[in-house]
Amino acid sequence: MNWFRCSSAAALLVGAAAVLVPVLRSSDHPTGHGAPGYRTSRSADDVTGADRSTTTARPAAHALDPGLVAAYERARVAAAGAGKDLVINSGYRTPAYQQQLLDEEVAKRGSFAEANRWVFTPERSMHVQGLAIDVGDGPAADWLVEHGARFGLCHTLGWEWWHFEWRQRWQDSGSCPPPADDPSEAPGV
Repeated sequence: MNWFRCSSAAALLVGAAAVLVPVLRSSDHPTGHGAPGYRTSRSADDVTGADRSTTTARPAAHALDPGLVAAYERARVAAAGAGKDLVINSGYRTPAYQQQLLDEEVAKRGSFAEANRWVFTPERSMHVQGLAIDVGDGPAADWLVEHGARFGLCHTLGWEWWHFEWRQRWQDSGSCPPPADDPSEAPGV
């Protein structure tokens, strides 16, 4: 069963290569899936960089590490071969945008400690480093947990089924670290 349907695609430009990335609209995200308070704006603008829902500008997704983009594309093709739709909901974030998300989460949850479980500070966020993506399809995420090591795409935060990070050393070794159970255990760069 597909939890989401791909509604459009956007191109990520990395060097001279263009990669088509399926993206979701907020109307495609069913209520009740994902973390409480998880943002669900899924327009092509999320991938290309324009964010019309806030006043904080975000640069184009080509700020994702080129190794992550290449690994994602290989994983997306392999997942499609297995009947899974691997889509990106969120990728690169500027430090200012990450801080905005954290501030909103603090206001929503009432404390930095609780908010920081769901949204890391800009200094700790691998989205800001261009090394993290959030995927939107539960079955595809399950597939990526099982097969992601060969691409260096690892499920690093045990409480966020949608969050995957890439490292060259993980890709080279074909192995992933165990998912962290607590924010203090999250892998660094």
